[in-house]
Amino acid sequence: MATSTRKKRMFRAATKPDRLPSKKKPKPKKKLSPHKKSSDKYSYQHLAKVLMSGQRIAMLNAVDRLKGRSRVLVELAAFSSFQYVRLAAISNLSGDVWGLIEIAKYCQYADTRSAALDELSSHDEALVEISCSSLFKDTRLEAVSLINEPALLATVATGSPNKDSRMAALERVSGHSKSLARVANQSSYRTSRAAAVKHLKFDTNALCRLLKSSKHTDVRKNSALQLVDKVDELDDVESIAEMAKVCPSEDARYLAIGRLSEYPTSLRDVVYNSRYKDARSTALMLLSDVVEELDDAEMLTEIAILSPYEDCRAAAMERIAKKSAALLAVASRSKYKDSRETALEKLKKDPDALKTISKLSRYKDTRKRAHSIVSSPEVFRKELSKILG
Repeated sequence: MATSTRKKRMFRAATKPDRLPSKKKPKPKKKLSPHKKSSDKYSYQHLAKVLMSGQRIAMLNAVDRLKGRSRVLVELAAFSSFQYVRLAAISNLSGDVWGLIEIAKYCQYADTRSAALDELSSHDEALVEISCSSLFKDTRLEAVSLINEPALLATVATGSPNKDSRMAALERVSGHSKSLARVANQSSYRTSRAAAVKHLKFDTNALCRLLKSSKHTDVRKNSALQLVDKVDELDDVESIAEMAKVCPSEDARYLAIGRLSEYPTSLRDVVYNSRYKDARSTALMLLSDVVEELDDAEMLTEIAILSPYEDCRAAAMERIAKKSAALLAVASRSKYKDSRETALEKLKKDPDALKTISKLSRYKDTRKRAHSIVSSPEVFRKELSKILG
C-alpha cells in the first residue's frame, strides 16, 4: 500500500508580535478640577447679600443668625437703612451693654436710640453715661427720665457737660435735700449750683449748712438770699453771722447784726470778714457799746484801733494799758491819731516796743514821735546802760 509523502498542515494560534515602545511622549493626564461650590445660603458671606436684599423675612432671619456677633450687630443698628433690621439688631444686642451704649450715644436714628434705651432701662450706670455724653438732646433727656436712683441723678446734675440733662436731673431730685446739697457743693457749673440752692428753699437747715460751709462764694450768697425772710427764725449764731457777712440784702444784714449784739466774737468776725461796709460799721458800733463788758484783749485792741467813737476807743485803751503787744498794735495800725498818741504815752517805759513802732508804724508822725521818745536823753541813757551793762 502506497503511502503519501505530503506534509500535514499544522495550525498554530495566531499571535501578534510584542509592540515596540513608542517614541512619542505620553500625553499627561488631565487633573481633576476642584469641585466648584455653589453659593452657600448659610455662609456669613452670603448673609451680607441677604441683609441688603430688601426681603424682610430673609433679612430678619439673617439678623437672628448673627446673634452673638456684637460688632456686626452694632454696625447694622447704626447704619442699616432698614428700620426693621436696626430694631432686630438692637433686640439681639440685649445682653451687650456697651454695644447698646454706643448706639444710644452716636446712632443717627432716633427710633434706634430709643430702642437701645429700652434695652438699658434696668442699667442705671449705663443711663448715667448716656445722659452725660449722648450727642442727642432727646436721648439724653429720655435717659434721665429712666433713672430712678437719687444719687445717680445727682451725678448727672453735678457733672454732665450738657445743661439740658443737668437741669432735667435736678428737677427729678427737687424734693431730695441730700442730693441737692451735693450738687450745690460739688458741681463745677454755676447754673447748676444756683438751681440746686433754689430747690432747697423748703429746707432751712440744709441752707444754713451751705451758708456756713460751702467752698463756693456764690452758693453761700444764694443760700443767704433764700433765708432773707427767715432771719428771725434762725437759732444758729454762726448762720446769723454768715448772713451778716454775705447776704446781698441790706435789711437782712441789719437784722442779722442786731441779733448778734450779745455775741462779741461773732460781731468781731463780721467786722473783719463782711463784704459790706455797712455791716462792718454796724457790727463795730455794737461792739463798741459793750466795751466795758469785754475781757478779751484782742477784741479790746480791735475796738481801740477801729471804733469811730472816741470814748469807746479811750475805754478800750484803758483796758489794755498794761499789754505792750496790744498797745504796739494800736500805735502801728490805728487811723485815729489820739489812739496812737495814747498808746505811745503808755509805752514810754518800753523802748523795744517804741523802736519797733519807729520802724513799722503805718503813720509817719507816729514813727517820728516814737523815735523822739527813744532818743530823748533820759530814755536813751537807760537804754545805753542796759546795752553796755
